Amino acid sequence: MAGWVVIEVASTVLPNLNLPDWSVTLVTALVALGFVPAVVLAWAFDIGPGGIQRTGPQNEAPEESEKPAKAEAVAPADTDRRRSIAVLPFVNMSGDEENEYFSDGVAEEILNLLTRLPQLRVSSRSSSFAYKGEQINVRDVSEELGVSTLLEGSVRRAGDRVRITAQLIDSATDSHLWSETYDREMKDVFAIQDDIAQSIVNALKVTLTPRDRRALQYVATSDAKAYDCYLRGRRFFYAMTKRAFHHAVKMYRQAIAEDPSYALAYAGIADAHSFLYMYGDSTPANAGKAQEASNRAVELDPDSAEAHASRGIALSISKRYDEAKEEFEKAIALNSKLFEAHYFYARDCFAQGKFEEAAALFADASAVNPNDYQAPSFQSMALKELDRIEESVEASHHAYRAASKHLEMHPDDARALYLGASALVEIGEMEKAKTWADRALDTDRHEPAVLYNVACVYSLIGDKDRGIELLNEAIENGFGYRAWLENDNMLENLRDDPRFSDLLSRLD
Repeated sequence: MAGWVVIEVASTVLPNLNLPDWSVTLVTALVALGFVPAVVLAWAFDIGPGGIQRTGPQNEAPEESEKPAKAEAVAPADTDRRRSIAVLPFVNMSGDEENEYFSDGVAEEILNLLTRLPQLRVSSRSSSFAYKGEQINVRDVSEELGVSTLLEGSVRRAGDRVRITAQLIDSATDSHLWSETYDREMKDVFAIQDDIAQSIVNALKVTLTPRDRRALQYVATSDAKAYDCYLRGRRFFYAMTKRAFHHAVKMYRQAIAEDPSYALAYAGIADAHSFLYMYGDSTPANAGKAQEASNRAVELDPDSAEAHASRGIALSISKRYDEAKEEFEKAIALNSKLFEAHYFYARDCFAQGKFEEAAALFADASAVNPNDYQAPSFQSMALKELDRIEESVEASHHAYRAASKHLEMHPDDARALYLGASALVEIGEMEKAKTWADRALDTDRHEPAVLYNVACVYSLIGDKDRGIELLNEAIENGFGYRAWLENDNMLENLRDDPRFSDLLSRLD
């Protein structure tokens, strides 16, 4: 095009200057001769915002230093950096505190969908839900959770209508990558969750395989009433008390009444009965119900990591350890980001006295959920058995920090108090440990799990009489998980006491 302009100008101007006719011909010939090198150079080089740059081979990406400035926003390294996300608890805008379980459940289901994608690093539920009810600073929270994007939202529920607002925020710029408001009928809540997950994938430029697409479209149930009951049950389960486990079973059974093929509800029933066995009512009936429900969960959804993890812990409490191991490993293979798969497996190994395996698995659980206080607390116990004292103390510090952070939002959480108290003993804070242990007792003086774990704290401190007294109360109120009691090194100071042997004989 430049050569053509030169020829046009030469044709007009040169004759007026009384130059010979061949001068125009010369200009035309020179332009023609320059056409070939111009094509070669145009093929080999590009002109862009970064200046003149050599064009790379067609099947290779340009070198990092050669990328034009505009392309840097979507460079692979930058995209990978942005593929980490925390789903914060959605705000309940319904004006009814009773609907809190529903707004939490919507956020958690979106989180569960995202964890199915190996291309995304998703902060765990416990980590992100620690900010529930707080006024947050986007950059601070992102830094604490180690993610570069946050999903936050709100839920307003009125009768059969639900309004869900969601927004994906880039923590580096505090700007919205995507936002949407959905005003639908309650029955459409599943489609909304799927759409939000898909929109996040699009915003983060994640390439999905056919398997990934199927995972995002996974729906545990299509029945809104069943889903609602399931969310209620799960809220009760997280309370981790004997009374709450019974309420959880009731709600899960209502979910199954609405949808008999709801595998996750069966898994929920299994978990509730397993933990009832461990912490409050160690009867063959609970062990049997856990196995029955977990069997059904796996039958209904053999590709559910949650179902296999539930099956594993149900088998473990019945000492069918080889079968339990197969189930746990299947669960981890299906979803390596499922905290319960690692955590339940670790508890199974600990109950058998396999402390090396237990320590490694508790570490895996902590890696999945760095803000959890349970796994590092038990990991410390396993490491102590292995005489790895320095690592044990380090794990106790981790447990204490995580429990402290949890208690900022939930000051009356007995489990955080008594596990935090045991960690405080290990790091030498005896008086503070007693204070936390007594606070845990004040929350529920008749809860078997509370009595047992506070007995462990007093055993660690060296107060045998108080430890034996509380352990006796725990057994009287239903605690009977002998396999755990036999391997719990927190009770080491009580083992040479004849009263301890008497208590153990009551669990035969």
